[in-house]
Amino acid sequence: MTLYPSKIKWVLVILASIGFIALGIYTIESGDTGILLGQIICVIFSLVIMWSTLTLWPGSSWLKLGPDGIRNKVIFRKFHYRWCDINRFGIWIAQDPGLPSTTKYVSFWMKPDDQMRSLSECYGKKPEELVEILESYRNRYG
Repeated sequence: MTLYPSKIKWVLVILASIGFIALGIYTIESGDTGILLGQIICVIFSLVIMWSTLTLWPGSSWLKLGPDGIRNKVIFRKFHYRWCDINRFGIWIAQDPGLPSTTKYVSFWMKPDDQMRSLSECYGKKPEELVEILESYRNRYG
């Protein structure tokens, strides 16, 4: 089974970034006090657009599940984890202090020292769905 990043999510990220860049340009043009802030906004969201474009680039990111384990490719960098090396799967919730939102990451813990690894995204699935899929593969092949 091969899963790919959600195209809708990453296109929305690009569109939101374009909006923030427009805001940055407006801030730069509005006067002396906002020039530095506007430049910082433009640079940061230009990098976000670059990252999103690389994520959407064909063949740059995927998650492959098979009898030999998990193969994960993130922005052209490959990782491989064997089913027999994985202790368990779960959802790790990251919350930034002072912010109301949380981010859920699908994580797994590796033998022998129970070291945690997290997937960078859920590949178009809800975290709970992806954990179920991973568990079923591990139960079948691990």
